[in-house]
Amino acid sequence: MNPNQKQQGDVICKKVNSIPKQFKPIKRKNGKFVLAEGEATGHSHVIDAEEFVSSVDDEKFLINPTGPIIHEEHKSITLEPGIWEVGQVVEKDWLSGMVNPVRD
Repeated sequence: MNPNQKQQGDVICKKVNSIPKQFKPIKRKNGKFVLAEGEATGHSHVIDAEEFVSSVDDEKFLINPTGPIIHEEHKSITLEPGIWEVGQVVEKDWLSGMVNPVRD
């Protein structure tokens, strides 16, 4: 298992060295940062951290997480301090070449 990449359901986090120069902060909801919201159940992947930001290209970066990622239907996972790029897991149909986001 790659220690610089962790996954919880359809959320994937990759440890990176820096964030883009231009970014905008993402606000907390109920004291936590929402990494992804469930489409079907309404359950969210949430975490506490120093900061959560979005680049001008809508890439998301979590800075120094201070607690586990929590979701009602998944085991909690812990991210080490640092900068983590947060994204959605995708699946590729190799026959058609189509890429679709995994739905949680």
